Amino acid sequence: MSGVEHRPARAYVAMPMDVTLEQLPRVVGEEFERVAALLDSRRIAPRGAVIRYIAARPDGTFSIEVGHLVDPADLEGSPIAPDELPAGEYSVAHHDGPYNRIGAVTRELMDSWAPAGITPASAHTTTGEDYACWYELYLDLPREGEHGPEGPVEVAVLTAPADAG
Repeated sequence: MSGVEHRPARAYVAMPMDVTLEQLPRVVGEEFERVAALLDSRRIAPRGAVIRYIAARPDGTFSIEVGHLVDPADLEGSPIAPDELPAGEYSVAHHDGPYNRIGAVTRELMDSWAPAGITPASAHTTTGEDYACWYELYLDLPREGEHGPEGPVEVAVLTAPADAG
């Protein structure tokens, strides 16, 4: 289900937005398409859809970025500047199934941290301390399943160094 994996830095292009968890399934598809169209207009190939969670707000909204991984070399000469998912050790859950189960998969991942001695890395955000890097990586286009859209997804959370926990 989950484990800790070293991941290299990954460049991505995304649009920021503030959403509730209830809004998330309705609005991210449009943003994925908007970013894909922007990349396509510059002949830049998207390399995986990504939702990065930036901060949880006190009002129940989340600041997120929705977009696609890119090869930085493809952006040379372009006015598009990518952001970066930092390299490091990530706690990762691999899921291949209904997207409506990603919340439960994420809870299972979080529940696995204490017994395994894993501490997520934190960062200071506008709302206080939050996760340094938390993202969902959609590895393929969604397919329609019995319970709605589904497909392979990785939930990845940057972990703190062992002596920092």
